[in-house]
Amino acid sequence: MDFHQSLLSSLNDQSQLRTLIDLIPEFIVLKDGQGCWLVCNKLVMDIYSLELEDYLNRTDLEIARYRPQYTAIFEYNHQTDEQAWAKGSPLLVEKSFVAPDGVHRIWEVMKTPIFDEYGNRHRLVIVSRDVTERKKAEAALLASQEQYRLIAENMSDVITMMTPERRLQYVSPSLESMLGYSPEEFYQQERFSMLHPEDLDRFIASFEKVVAERAAHLKEECRYRHASGHYIWFEMNMTYVARSGEDTDYVLIVSRNIMERKNHEQQLRSLAYMDPLTGVPNRRYLVSQMHQDMQTTIDNGTLLGVLYLDIDRFKEVNDTLGHEAGDELLVQLVKRIAGELGPMDTIARIGGDEFVVILPLITTRSCIEEIANRICWHLQQPWMLQSQPVVTGSSIGVAVYPQDGVEAEELLRYADKALYNAKRCGRGQVRFYKDHR
Repeated sequence: MDFHQSLLSSLNDQSQLRTLIDLIPEFIVLKDGQGCWLVCNKLVMDIYSLELEDYLNRTDLEIARYRPQYTAIFEYNHQTDEQAWAKGSPLLVEKSFVAPDGVHRIWEVMKTPIFDEYGNRHRLVIVSRDVTERKKAEAALLASQEQYRLIAENMSDVITMMTPERRLQYVSPSLESMLGYSPEEFYQQERFSMLHPEDLDRFIASFEKVVAERAAHLKEECRYRHASGHYIWFEMNMTYVARSGEDTDYVLIVSRNIMERKNHEQQLRSLAYMDPLTGVPNRRYLVSQMHQDMQTTIDNGTLLGVLYLDIDRFKEVNDTLGHEAGDELLVQLVKRIAGELGPMDTIARIGGDEFVVILPLITTRSCIEEIANRICWHLQQPWMLQSQPVVTGSSIGVAVYPQDGVEAEELLRYADKALYNAKRCGRGQVRFYKDHR
């Protein structure tokens, strides 16, 4: 008897297994080798308005006769069932339909074929996940312990059962595919040792809240350490399960890998604050950074320089060489400016060819002027665009904090005015805001 079978057989009765499955927010169907439904959970029965006699020992196409409004769904089910049998291994498919509640939903469906010892079709386990919005519903009562075992072993989420005293009672085999630990290894780990240190207190607080309030469906996001050493984000749904008699209550935790979502969120944050062409911060990030740098300036009793610049004849480059050349010019310009800056300085693109440089922790106005003149000189040198030299130029307007202003937007406005003055005086030069007041 393997480890998982030992765990299942150690449970007192089927009601304990049913409670476990009922609390998993998945759509579950078990079919025989001919495609006849043997059992489905209550969530499936509800969504299709089925009773036991409507589906038992019937195929999808037969059930569709009683529920013609769902014919397209049942035909798709039949088609992908055959694909899973033909593949001979778990098949992940996606289906998109308007659900009975009128909402357009998308499901990820894992279909796992099981063959008997002679290689014949035996059982098809189907586990569907609503990826449009999380379903918090009970799974249905299943017919036998073997059926529960088949479903549990094919779940992709990590399922754990813990007593209110934090003693581990059960962990699903999916732990190994998700985190690289076998259940036996997991039992040997010091409790909560795999949680990221920054998430530990938050997880324990949520766990204790579930126990204290006997709550259902409390959600938490934490990182678990993979056996190889890196961390993976999981969304954990915790549910307090109260049992009668002498049976011990437990907290059911269904953990789902959300690394893809976290990476997407990080990309969105990057898009919100970074210029996609040049890779430098945009205006939103710039203003936030200016506030931090202004506070640093106050703390250290120094100055902060705000340099505002653009490219002379940039439109001419676009018109004669094309926008690709113009984009390349912007990228090269950022590299030239960055080469003159220190680790504490910031360059941001705030418009088409408009850039702002922030110089914090500067001790004198002359130091700001020296850096600005150096940048200005480098930007007058020829550029290689589409294998030919191109000469442009840039003027720079400068505002100084706190001498010229104490608000970020005010300083940007003053530096822009200084840039206008530099252009009016002949281009290719540096002008401070106070130079023309």
